[in-house]
Amino acid sequence: MIRGLYSAVSGMLTAVRRMEVATNDLANAQTTGYKAERTTSATFAEQLVQQMDGTRGGPTLGTLALSTGPETPELDMSQGSMQQTGRQFDFGLEGPGFLAVQTEAGVRFTRDGSLTRDALGYLTTSTGALVLGEDGPLQVPPGPMGVMQDGTVMAGDAAVGRLITVEFAPGTQFNKVGNNELVPTDPAAAPIVSQTTAIRQGFVEASNVDLTGTMTTVLELQRAYEANQRMIQYQDQMMGRAVNDIAQPTR
Repeated sequence: MIRGLYSAVSGMLTAVRRMEVATNDLANAQTTGYKAERTTSATFAEQLVQQMDGTRGGPTLGTLALSTGPETPELDMSQGSMQQTGRQFDFGLEGPGFLAVQTEAGVRFTRDGSLTRDALGYLTTSTGALVLGEDGPLQVPPGPMGVMQDGTVMAGDAAVGRLITVEFAPGTQFNKVGNNELVPTDPAAAPIVSQTTAIRQGFVEASNVDLTGTMTTVLELQRAYEANQRMIQYQDQMMGRAVNDIAQPTR
């Protein structure tokens, strides 16, 4: 009977963790270049197999393994739609590449191409990170500028630099580090200059969050959480009967 409580609790914990991911996606549905996260849950049988082959330690409550658990979220790196802004410092990326930016914590990668030009002429993100070109932080002269699809920056008829995009090997996983920036999960994953990513000036890439699908997932998780709550109430009632009725001494 106690095991039933553990099973219900594990279901509630899984629903809460997956709900956190889904609601974060909803909150960033309008964030430029945002990539949604996908979560699933592992059943007891899947966890058992993973524990037997040593690929999963497995969360526990006391001495009992959880009957279900959330898998590590994975980023959905599919292309978002292009939205035209007409702004000269907006750059939409079409393809698998990222902009490389220099932050205080090191080089980070982003799909957020809504940039600005600081007082020294450097291209920066909205958080102040320097956008990298072929020769380091990219500095552009005052006045109008144009950017070709290959990243070449034009001031009038003269090329003044090149905005580069980088990509990683297929299947590379990423961690979110805040400010709409990513780093590879594997520190050894090395970026290469992307040859298949086009830069479109005057556009930004919209978030790839599927609002309808995410809302459906949220409703499903709410129902799953409520179902496990009712299971705990049922188990509590059964324990009460066992203590107060069944365990009464006979006369």
